[in-house]
Amino acid sequence: MELELTDTERMLRDTFRAFFTTEIDPHVPAMERGELLPYDLMRQMHRTLGLDAMLPRRRGAAAEGPAAGLDTNAARYARTTFTVEMTRVSPSFTLSYGASTGLFGANVLGKGTPEQVERFALPVLRTEKIGCWGLTEPGAGSDALRGMKTTARRDGDHWVLNGAKTFITNAPYADLFLIYARSDDGSIQPFIVERGTPGLSTGPPMKKMGMRGSPTGEVFLDDVRVPADRLLGGGVRERDHVKSSLAVERGGLSVMSYGIAERCFEIARDYARQRRQFGEPIANFQLVRGRLARMYVALSNCRRIVYADWLAGRTLKESLADVCAGKLYCAEMGTFVAFEAIHILAGNGYMEEYVVERLARDAKLIELGGGTTEMQILTMARALLAD
Repeated sequence: MELELTDTERMLRDTFRAFFTTEIDPHVPAMERGELLPYDLMRQMHRTLGLDAMLPRRRGAAAEGPAAGLDTNAARYARTTFTVEMTRVSPSFTLSYGASTGLFGANVLGKGTPEQVERFALPVLRTEKIGCWGLTEPGAGSDALRGMKTTARRDGDHWVLNGAKTFITNAPYADLFLIYARSDDGSIQPFIVERGTPGLSTGPPMKKMGMRGSPTGEVFLDDVRVPADRLLGGGVRERDHVKSSLAVERGGLSVMSYGIAERCFEIARDYARQRRQFGEPIANFQLVRGRLARMYVALSNCRRIVYADWLAGRTLKESLADVCAGKLYCAEMGTFVAFEAIHILAGNGYMEEYVVERLARDAKLIELGGGTTEMQILTMARALLAD
């Protein structure tokens, strides 16, 4: 299934692909080796592509910038395709960008007070500052809320935070942290904390199987005093807020998985056409064709999921079960297509030169982050069986 694009939509796709191919792709090896951080490249991307027009905004706010004239459906296509094209080049770059602008920036934009939006959300959304989202703890991953040990104690006109977070994207270099903690009344509340606040420290970047161009680390809070006005929105309903944040993250991870699968499929298909064994292209061999066909089934289904709104020409109201189903399926299929691509390329697929080994390592994280496959299944079951 090829997407039938308008001239405007085709222009958007080609613009995004050209930028990421020429301006980001040459720097990916250095980012993967930890020699170059992604943040200056994010700022360059924001300026060059005029991304202000694609920022999430409060209801009723007028859009500005070069994308302001897009109709609603073209804007939906632009947002999804932007992430797809970015991920085709570097999933880890997408991960850092999404954690900063989505999990921190969009959360503060949507839930924060006007002062919090102006001071903290907008600089992150414009990539002037880098944000991160601190939910997971050493002893609380899937059990993030009930098992949370980080505490927030009210002390006059301040809150005092104590605890630790781990596996936090951007933590080693973030300027701003959205830290979840158990408050005096037992509820889980998010607090905005600035780097440099006494008692806040971060660990070095962790060494990982994949997503190596995206710094991941720990956050330590030792009697960190934050003003009372740093409580996001003056306080939120814990489960609703965390669930909505995770739903947004899971939707973004589905798009990333599709981007990985699309690039890996294209590499494998083109390689099969060119690689010759026994005097003919390996694409002529029935078992290779079978692998490519199964890869395309997965790719086609993922495409329908991530472009569902655009294909329908309207905003679709997804249930919690829908979001989890999309994340589970796309994540598993992203990994499947990537490893099938390695198999088709054989020895070459195992080498860095052909990219698919990096994309396969990156794909595996999406089955774990934003809730493991098991948590997606359990969450779907609860939602489907709820009265």
